Amino acid sequence: MIGKGKAIAHGGNAINYALREGKLDKIVGRNMVESDSPADILREFEMVNQYNYRCKNKYMRYEIGISPQDIGKLKPGDMIKIARTFAKKMGLQNHQWIACTHKDTGKPHIHLIANRIGVDSKVFDTTFMSNRSAKIAEEISREMGLTIAKDVQKQKEHLKAYTDPARQKTKEKLQQIAYYELFKNVSLEGFLRGLENESIGVESAKNKQGNTYGIRFTYEGQTFKASEIGREFGFRSLANNFSSSLEEDHSQQIRQSHNQDASNQQSYSGVSSDIASLLADLFTPNRHNPEEEDNTLKHKKKKAKKRYYGRQQ
Repeated sequence: MIGKGKAIAHGGNAINYALREGKLDKIVGRNMVESDSPADILREFEMVNQYNYRCKNKYMRYEIGISPQDIGKLKPGDMIKIARTFAKKMGLQNHQWIACTHKDTGKPHIHLIANRIGVDSKVFDTTFMSNRSAKIAEEISREMGLTIAKDVQKQKEHLKAYTDPARQKTKEKLQQIAYYELFKNVSLEGFLRGLENESIGVESAKNKQGNTYGIRFTYEGQTFKASEIGREFGFRSLANNFSSSLEEDHSQQIRQSHNQDASNQQSYSGVSSDIASLLADLFTPNRHNPEEEDNTLKHKKKKAKKRYYGRQQ
């Protein structure tokens, strides 16, 4: 079981979604709410919170997810018990709330919408609200003998490396070759050339703006991010490790690449175009564009002027 919670301002939308026809399975709990229609429920909430004009997020939305393997364990009244126990442990006794289950996803889960303003006019404290929701869901899981979300996550992390034995074996072979070439070579160009000789493809990962932000290795039909192989093979890590040795050897090529993009591909002889491009990206300084800097400054948020109230001396 997993629990999530958040304070929201759009209570009407949350209630409409929770009770929407086609999604709604059944109402499993309510507290100080008499109506069944979303509009009437919202009206009841507003009757309590309308006088607290300083609070912006006057509603709270909780989601309680049940693990699929626990469906067979649940008894007919267990969803009602979970909703009421969760609300009690969260401290919603003096707050209006309504809880219902959904049937559209095939995974049992509960939506609980609550009024953040209590009938005693006190505002519910939402500090670490999501963490508290997760902790309470874990407590209920232990009490009812249901699956705990943390245990599932630990199991996934333990089995992740062994889900594909062939990929794991290829990764281990690639790590051995990569570390051997890393300590063997004193230059980045030699390191990349050594990987290429071992039939390891090296390509740069680019974002939507065309800027290189990482490296990928391809070996025996499998593709790995550089960080999967080792921290030493990250984009910036390689640049920092080999920059001193290559600055002297390739200073002329760097000056040319600063003025002309095409020279980047031609400045490294004897290597593939992918490696040449990667070398150029690693050792070509970022170009300075004054016009782009001016545009960035224009879009910066203006500093709000300090307001003074009362008579000014």
